[in-house]
Amino acid sequence: MMKYCIFLFLFLWPFWGWGQVQTKKKKTPKTTTTATHSEKSKLPDEIDRTLKLKLAVIQYFVAQPDDKGETLFWQTKGKLTFGIVNYTEVQNPVFKDLFIKQYHEMYKEYILMISQGDVAATNKFMQLLVRHELEYRALLTPEQLTLYRNAFQTMETSNRQTYDSYTGLFFSDSLLQAYQNGFR
Repeated sequence: MMKYCIFLFLFLWPFWGWGQVQTKKKKTPKTTTTATHSEKSKLPDEIDRTLKLKLAVIQYFVAQPDDKGETLFWQTKGKLTFGIVNYTEVQNPVFKDLFIKQYHEMYKEYILMISQGDVAATNKFMQLLVRHELEYRALLTPEQLTLYRNAFQTMETSNRQTYDSYTGLFFSDSLLQAYQNGFR
């Protein structure tokens, strides 16, 4: 009888989950959504406000386990902008690849910025976000770019809440100019 119980125990052990090996999930570093900028070069209120929004949104993606942050990032950027510019079938994979590439660059620089916590790292990270916006805009057709710009102009003047939602990942023309001037 004892042999039978031991056999059952050893046979059923993996089915109970106790004997199964659990795969380790990639640990996401603990970070905060603050960036350092020198007091000498105090940021304009609009940049300071949108910078906090951008960092909060980015922190959300970076904090996701495994590749979930990457997936959420490209899907979110793709869906938000598709609603404005209506990508073609040919453009869909191009923008997906762009957003995935941007996520990996952003992830690396974000972690570096948070770990260093200095003005130079913050400037470098913000310059990266500006470059990503310019890369995205360069892939739009002239008609799509006009739609994109007009949508942001409308949001900026008439729907501040929606505008703030979009500026977590994108830039209006005026905000892009302010970031280009503020983070050199």
